[in-house]
Amino acid sequence: MVIVEIPQTPTARAAADLAAEAAPAYLLNHSYRAYLFGRRLVPEPDVDEEAAFVAAMIHDLGLTDAHGGAAEFADVGAELACRFLERRGWDRERVHLVEQAIVRHTNLEPEQDPVHRVVQAGAALDVAGLNLEALGRDDVLDVLAAYPRHDFTTAMRALFLAETRRHPDGSFARLEQAVTLSQRFGANPLDALAA
Repeated sequence: MVIVEIPQTPTARAAADLAAEAAPAYLLNHSYRAYLFGRRLVPEPDVDEEAAFVAAMIHDLGLTDAHGGAAEFADVGAELACRFLERRGWDRERVHLVEQAIVRHTNLEPEQDPVHRVVQAGAALDVAGLNLEALGRDDVLDVLAAYPRHDFTTAMRALFLAETRRHPDGSFARLEQAVTLSQRFGANPLDALAA
């Protein structure tokens, strides 16, 4: 079993605060679950945990009223993360690592970089239940108890479909075309565990 804790660095706490200010509870908790599930699925010791956590906390803020805009949500989140981290003095390489983790988190092919994989795998598990069988039931229940799903399935499906309509060539539209993700939200086995 992999012991996973939320990073407690000043930047990690500031990223959590940024997310808490902008995201409704279902989306905020998704960000925490994306990190916690992703880190359990990507147990490599060389993961930059702070970068992975920051990316997870900011990855969907482009879907919020506070940060959404004309650009595709992942691009908005990536740009937001860049500005946030540059103000905090991060070097360009680590800023780029977080930026790319956010931009690439909806890719269907597994990412090679461990930080990218943490966000990608964690988000995929939380949204569609992918690789749930790789985690122990108690680990999953602990994460769900700490960060409940609230109305995640219904609310996230609505955000997903709205983003698909706004950006018919965007990452969510590509997911819809490739795997009909909108139909998979309601079939996520996490919802049965959370009940």
